[in-house]
Parts: sequence; C-alpha cells; structure tokens
Amino acid sequence: MSGAALRLQASPPPPLVGDPQHCPAEEYTSFVEHSGIYSPDRKIRLHRRHVRFLRQFPELESWFDQPLRQRLGWRNKDTQTRRRGPGDDFDVTAGWINYNARDYLIYLALTGRLRLDWGWLLGIGVIKPWPIADQLGLPLTAQVDQLREQVTALGHNPDSSTFRVSWTVMRLVLHRGDPDLHAITADDVEQLRATIRTLDQIPGIAEVLSPRHLTTIKNAWGTNVFRTGISLFHAGITDRLPQRNAPKPLPPMSPQPRIAAVMDRYLIERALIVRPDSMSASRAAMRRLGSWLTQQRPAVESLAELSRADLLDFMTWLAGQRKVKHPEQPLGDAYRRSIISEVTVFFRYGAHAEWTDMPARPVLTRLDVPRAVQRVPRFIPAHQLEPLMTAIRAIECPLQRCALLVARWSGARRGEIRRLHLDCLDAYPDGTPRLRLAAGKSLKERTVPIHPEAAEAIRAVHELRAGHQDRGIHDKDLGKTVRYLFLNNGRLADVEYLFAVPLGRICDELGILNADGKPAIHPHRFRHTLGTQLAEKGARTQTIMKILGHLSAGMSMTYSQISDPTVLADYQAVLQPGAALAGPLADTLRRGELDQTALDWLQTNFYKTELELGHCLRLPQEGPCECDIYLTCPKFVTTPQYVPRLQERLRTEERLIADATERGWAREIERHRCTADRIHGLLHELAKHAPPGE
Repeated sequence: MSGAALRLQASPPPPLVGDPQHCPAEEYTSFVEHSGIYSPDRKIRLHRRHVRFLRQFPELESWFDQPLRQRLGWRNKDTQTRRRGPGDDFDVTAGWINYNARDYLIYLALTGRLRLDWGWLLGIGVIKPWPIADQLGLPLTAQVDQLREQVTALGHNPDSSTFRVSWTVMRLVLHRGDPDLHAITADDVEQLRATIRTLDQIPGIAEVLSPRHLTTIKNAWGTNVFRTGISLFHAGITDRLPQRNAPKPLPPMSPQPRIAAVMDRYLIERALIVRPDSMSASRAAMRRLGSWLTQQRPAVESLAELSRADLLDFMTWLAGQRKVKHPEQPLGDAYRRSIISEVTVFFRYGAHAEWTDMPARPVLTRLDVPRAVQRVPRFIPAHQLEPLMTAIRAIECPLQRCALLVARWSGARRGEIRRLHLDCLDAYPDGTPRLRLAAGKSLKERTVPIHPEAAEAIRAVHELRAGHQDRGIHDKDLGKTVRYLFLNNGRLADVEYLFAVPLGRICDELGILNADGKPAIHPHRFRHTLGTQLAEKGARTQTIMKILGHLSAGMSMTYSQISDPTVLADYQAVLQPGAALAGPLADTLRRGELDQTALDWLQTNFYKTELELGHCLRLPQEGPCECDIYLTCPKFVTTPQYVPRLQERLRTEERLIADATERGWAREIERHRCTADRIHGLLHELAKHAPPGE
C-alpha cells in the first residue's frame, strides 16, 4: 500500500505532551472495565496495580528519579536473554510495582500524557502496546500493518529475526507520546540511532543489559532502526532517507592553529566545486603534509615560512612513509603522485588567492609531480572471459547479474552503472537497444548501444522494480528526485554488493587469481575489454570516445595503438625471418645484419615507425630524418600489407602524369614518372619475395 494510502488513515493529534502527568483515575478505570482484551480477573489485577502505582508515585515526575533498573521493574522467572537479574540491593517491592504498571504507562504515552525515555524503552525488552492502542480506537495497528506491506515490497522480510519493523515503530511512538505514525520525523529516527550508538552511556544501562552483549545489541538494533527509517521514507512518512553512520571525527590537520585554519579553509572552498568522492584525496594529502610538518618542522607556525627546498624535503620524506591501515606496506607510487599533485594544487591555490599564511608564489609546479607509467589497458583474455561470462549468467541475484552484464557490454564505469535510472533503456529506430548512462566521472550523461543480453537483464530488473512502491531519491548532481534501477531494500545498491562480491566469488570458483591469491578480475577490466575489442575490429577513435565516455581522443587512442592482432601481424611481417620485404633496408633485414641494440629498439617502438606506405626504421641515434621523399630513403621498408595503398598511390601518380602531359609540363611529367617507377619496383620486389601461394 502506498504512502498516500497510509496518510488517509492518520488519527487526529492527541493532546500535546508537556510535563508527565497522571490521567484521572476514573478515566483509566473506565478504560479497563470497558476493555474487551482483559479477562475479569485481569481487570481486577490491573485496577489494584494502578492504585498501588498512584500511591507509590502521586507525582509522575518522581517516577523518573528512580534508577533505571528500578523503573523497569522485575518479576520472578523473567527469562529475557539480554536482561540482567535485579541484583542483591534491588528494591523488590518497588520493582514489582513498576513492572505491573507497564500497561498504565503505555496508556499514558498513547494518550499524550507521557514521553517514555530511551533508557526505559531500550532496556525493557518485550512490550505490547498494540492491544491498548486498538482498545483506544487508534489506527496505529493498521498503520503498522500497512508499513509492513511497504517493507515487504521493498524486498525486506518484516518478521525476520534480524529485522522487526514493529520493534522500532513502537519505541518511536512511545517516545514521542504521539500515537500517530505520521507524526514520526526523520530526526526522531536519527535520534534513536544516535542513542543506540552510545547505548553504554545511558545511566544505569549496564545494570540492565549485559555488557558483553552491548556491541552485538548495538549493531542489531542500529540495523533495525536504519531499515525501518528507509521504510518510513518510502511510505511517505519521513522526508529523507537515513544516512550511513558518520565516521568518527578526525583530529585537526595540524596542531598549529594557523596551519590547520588554512588547510580547513582550502578543503571547504574546494568542496564547493569538487565532487564529494574526489575530496578524499585532498584530505589525505593535507594530513600527510600536516604529519610531515609535525615531525620534521615542528617550529613552523605558518605555511608562509616554507620554501621550495622544504617542500622537496617533504617529497623525499614521503617516499619512506607507510600506509595507515597496513603499516607493513610502503605507499604506492600512484598514491605518492596523488599526494604531491594535491599539495602542488594547494600551494598554487593559496598563492593565487593571496592568502597571508601561504607563500606568495607557488613553491611546487606540475613538473615536480613524478611521471606516471603509461600502462596498457588490462583487457580480459578470451580463455578467461568465456567461463567468466558463463558464471555471470548463472548468478541468482538479478541486480548483480544485470550490473555485471551491463559492465561487460556497455564499457561503463561502476558508478555510472550503479546510478542507472529506472527508464534508462530504449531503442534506436532499427530496434537496437540503447542505454542512457547516468552522469559519472565526467559529469556527462551519454547514450550507447547495448547488447541484447544486457538489455534483457535490464528489463528483468525493471519488471522486478515495478512491484516496488518506493519514492524517488534526490540526486544531488541533477538536483531532482530520481527512481533508480538498482534499488536494494529501499536504498541505492552498494557498489561492492553489485560488483566486488559476485566477481570475487566467481574468481575463487574458477581459480582466476593473482599472485597474492586475490581475484584477478575487477569490474573495470570489462571496460578495458570492450575498448580493446572495438579497436581490434576497426572502430574509429571517435566511436570509442563516445562509448567509453572519454574526454580526449588520446585516452581512446590507447586502445587503437595496442590492437594486438594488427600490431603483431605488422611486426611479424617485417622482423620475423623470411618476411616479404621491399625497400632499401630490405636486404639488411633479410640478412639479419641489424645489431642487438637496434633490434631491441625496433621491437619496443615498431608501431611508432609507421608511414603511409610502409615503415621508416631510422634509429634514434641516427638523428632526425632529413629526407622528404621517403620512398627513396635508405631506411624505408614496406610489406605486402601496404600493397593496396601502393597501388592506389600508383594510380594517383598515373593520373598526375596524364594531367601534366595535357598541360605540357615536362618537369612534372618527369617527377611523377620517377615516383611511379619507384612504386612499380617496390611492388615487383614484394611479389618476388612473397611466399609461394600468396
């Protein structure tokens, strides 16, 4: 049932809760007498218990002055597993009175006269407010039943041992002293979560709950409230989703106030223009710089005191540092470059902004950032890809299966796939499925063709999502509410759940592991695989850019330059023994007269030597080539692969000869005839040395 339907059944607001107060005695007596949930004997007992409680606490405020375990009460044979016994100094009489007053206290809370505190609500264990709410004519039970339907539609089991929606709802209602479910706010949910996180700080809770169970209790209760908060949001009751637990507050960037103030100011201003996901690198760099200052420059009170020599010393110091979470491991080269790059930007930013506590000029430049190794994209080889895809198609979870199939056939990044909208799939005019990818790293949406297998997986998830009655989630980048495709139990599915968990399991089963015994396939390798396959099949650089979402052609050309079959065939056509060659350098290559140094260079840089009609194998130590007519250059060599181009060039030269003849240009006729004769000679030489049958 939708949140709108829930709102239609909301009850009128009860009296506002001020100071806790008793109800008139005759009111509660009448409630008990006319109740259909109590037997005659129980009605008599409830009346006696009510009288004893009033006699013990004529002013209800005095009830809160008792120790928590006293207010909760105790009875013999109470077997709640997480509750502790009353102890030797327990007031048995007061405990018995308080225990038997629970129905009356719940009645006061549901009628707006009492707000029960978190200590009592979390320490009590089992409470049953629903029959009392029904007897009062409140719609609370019906509202909770509708919320349970909402929870089920989101994929939760509302009655599982780890998640009971009623556990959270009843405590929120009794704490507010308001029986209307729709009076609950997101702040109430967050308050309960914060109380559970600091459960051990509630006065007297250690005398009620076993300390050895507190950690387990906090985790279980916190998860329960978090999930209930999600359900309340999608039911239209609260205005926002509960947030993940905030990390613990970190110490200052530097013990020096002026330095810490500058770093904090920089991070605040950068956060205005940089995505939150990118801010972690800036914070990490500031902390490393702060650590260096504390250890190596403790007397420095302002960053304006630092010189270029100091920062070069920082770079040297950084090379010997260790990881925070794994102190036995040194910092990786990529991470060190990231820190140095961020620190460089930091000082340049402060200098341009003319901050007084920063050097007046940038002390580091981009030239100081260590150069990175240009790595070849790690595509997945065919012998691993086929069994991997077979295992992916057998994944039971439709969300995980769909996410990995989209990664395989779209080349999208993990974050782009995770944030796909519910209406992300349509088709081109010819019926080919088309996928609209969410804005990711480049902050640009794009559409790409998608394999029918991935499209079918998306349709299956879409059909599953059709049964969900969820609200849209606010997208900060778009500034509007969006319904996402990958919604898991009411929240945007986690990247680890969609990709790392299933891939790790599959790699373990298939034995696709690296030298450290960890899974060798990560989701980004699907992106490299698609880019490589597109290049190998002749896709244009612009097409690869469009599909992979690259901002520059250079990024996409990486795939074109490492198209293995093309490079290998061209390489073997020149350097392997017996290759068919033509050109001034052909005899030298056939006789194997190149020294080892020259051969090593050519093997490493062969694809860089390509010209229009062949290759120029001039070595670096020979200096730049000064010959404009490379067909006659002594370092020129060509192979049968270039025969079509040579023939086309020959036809061009013949047309130019004919045109020059009509115009009577003798010198032009001679020049083009020389080129044509040279091409004839190259074609004849290639045909002469071609293997038999070719």
